[in-house]
Amino acid sequence: MQTQQVLFEDIIDESVELQSMHPALFDEYLAEGWRLLGYSIIRHNYAACRGRLCYTIPLRIRLDDLRFSKSQRQVLRRNADLTVQWGKVQMTPEKEDLFRLHTRRFRERQPESVYSFLSPQAGIKPVKGKELTVYDGDRLVACSYVHLGEEAMSGTYCFFDPDASGQRSLGTYTMLLELLRAQEMGKKYYYHGYCYDVPSQFDYKLNFHNLEFMDWKSGHWHTRARVPVRRWENLIEPWPPQ
Repeated sequence: MQTQQVLFEDIIDESVELQSMHPALFDEYLAEGWRLLGYSIIRHNYAACRGRLCYTIPLRIRLDDLRFSKSQRQVLRRNADLTVQWGKVQMTPEKEDLFRLHTRRFRERQPESVYSFLSPQAGIKPVKGKELTVYDGDRLVACSYVHLGEEAMSGTYCFFDPDASGQRSLGTYTMLLELLRAQEMGKKYYYHGYCYDVPSQFDYKLNFHNLEFMDWKSGHWHTRARVPVRRWENLIEPWPPQ
């Protein structure tokens, strides 16, 4: 996954309107680099990162014999006092308020609505969706959403209270809970989106064992070594070059 220049003739940018489908077909879409975004299923092999084009790298985690790192086990223990609930997808004013609080973290392209990421029919389209909520006492501090294929689970979106996260690492915590649930359900893969071929805020997705990435040219998935958490800002090359 070395950095390379994006060539316009190589660009993939496709979208399919959200529609109901068999869970096995959803698995096929995921395995070809597609993901859910709002009212569509999309795939693209490029993105804009800090003013220049870069490649996106689809990722997934193989669930058989998956083991968590020491730091991930610590995250689970650290949050053992929180209340976790799984249920049907149901947006409420409380969750919309939490989403708006979460988006204040973004320096650019700040979304206006949670429906930029989840359609109002996210509980049933394109396949069954489930909602994970995390409470600290009576206070909602995190929500995440998954969609279920026949052999795969897609981590669709997550938002949390940045003021409550701190040492709790709520984004990582909800992903760990999703992985555990996927294993309990006997799923084979967990798809958690993509990273870039340059250092970015998505590098945390590389901090897992059993990690695989998709090669856009061949369509094949390959093993990728885990990359422990790092400060990606320190790896950024000056742009434009000095």
